[in-house]
Amino acid sequence: MEIFEVDESNRDALNQFYREQGYHSGWSHVERAFIATTNSEIIGSVKVEVRDGVSILRGMYITKEYQGKGLGTSFIKYIEPILNETVSYCMPFSHLSEFYGQVGFKSINPDGFPDFLAQRYQGYENRGYQIIAMRREKAI
Repeated sequence: MEIFEVDESNRDALNQFYREQGYHSGWSHVERAFIATTNSEIIGSVKVEVRDGVSILRGMYITKEYQGKGLGTSFIKYIEPILNETVSYCMPFSHLSEFYGQVGFKSINPDGFPDFLAQRYQGYENRGYQIIAMRREKAI
């Protein structure tokens, strides 16, 4: 298995992976994307969006066959240096708070989000997603 940051040449394959996982959006031009592959097949992905001086962890998905085998932890550790550069936020499914806590994300009140994220959070809740608001401090 290999984890690496992808470039534009991987856009179609990554967006196809997200569609197969049931993710609601693809890879936008304002995000850095990272994938895990085995035998040239994408088995996981995560994106980091930087906006208004903060980082947003987005779209972490692992194929069912590889869930529970440490791949998510490998991803989060791989991108941790990027998260260390700014205050970071994420909006994971509620049952994943402990997972994101392993790299310092803590639950917050959604009112603590920057305005653009508070609106995004509200939109997800309005669509019925069971999510939580989390924040991670910048590394010193």
